[in-house]
Amino acid sequence: MTMANTETSGFQDKATGDQNGGSAREQIREVKNQVVDQAKHTLQQARERASSSLGESKRQFAVQLGAVAEALRRTTLHLSSEDQPRIAGLTETLARQIDQVSNYLRTKDAAAMRNDLENVARRQPAIAIGGAIVLGLIGARFLKSSGRHRERRGGSHAGA
Repeated sequence: MTMANTETSGFQDKATGDQNGGSAREQIREVKNQVVDQAKHTLQQARERASSSLGESKRQFAVQLGAVAEALRRTTLHLSSEDQPRIAGLTETLARQIDQVSNYLRTKDAAAMRNDLENVARRQPAIAIGGAIVLGLIGARFLKSSGRHRERRGGSHAGA
């Protein structure tokens, strides 16, 4: 009888252990799911913030381009009044082109712009490569000039 009790008791311990193990696994799964859900939520919030920031920057850039186009139109009028029709025609054409870019930026969202850029890169890879090089040079120039600006700012504080 003692033997039977021990065997039954061992069986119950094993069954209880399996239940506790199963319960621990479920808890781990639940915690994992919560972490994954929180990560997805955080990623979604970051995407929304980035999209909002990109949209605002795009809007500001479009407004600035519109101002450049308007300045070129005023220049066109001035050149026309100064009897410079050839140069006036060039500035008017440039103003129209810049205005088109400004309108494009105002009306397209980031996903549509990315799709358009991918299509251009597929159809004309040389233009895409050239554009990437130009952007790289502009970016390098920007980083170089911002580094100098920081050095000058840091140097003026060091002397004070």
